[in-house]
Amino acid sequence: MMKKFVVMLVGLIFVLSLTGFALAQEKAKPAEPAKPAEAAKPEAAKSAEPKKEAPKPVVYRMGGTIVAIDADANKVTIKQDSVKSQKKVTLSIAKNAAKFLQGLKAGDAVDVWVSGKTVTKIIKVF
Repeated sequence: MMKKFVVMLVGLIFVLSLTGFALAQEKAKPAEPAKPAEAAKPEAAKSAEPKKEAPKPVVYRMGGTIVAIDADANKVTIKQDSVKSQKKVTLSIAKNAAKFLQGLKAGDAVDVWVSGKTVTKIIKVF
């Protein structure tokens, strides 16, 4: 009889402790309605707001082997080898980076600094 009472008491305490957590949860706030004043702004006020500048392209370094160089079109094709796959990338060469093409040929291993899809710097590794 005493065992049943202790089991029932422990079970009751456990259930009550769980309901305490359930009651402590914060209720969701209702969504705010759209502001009608913002929709009624005149066009002149919208154009007076400062324009956001486009983000600058990220410059990153990649490595690979030169497959082809087209000096007339200012393009270079580079093959990248990785453990799982190979891919070829054709990139444009910036005007100030054209000087780096001198002495390079197909088959050379290179490090390439790229901004967007434009080569900014290319160096022969070996």
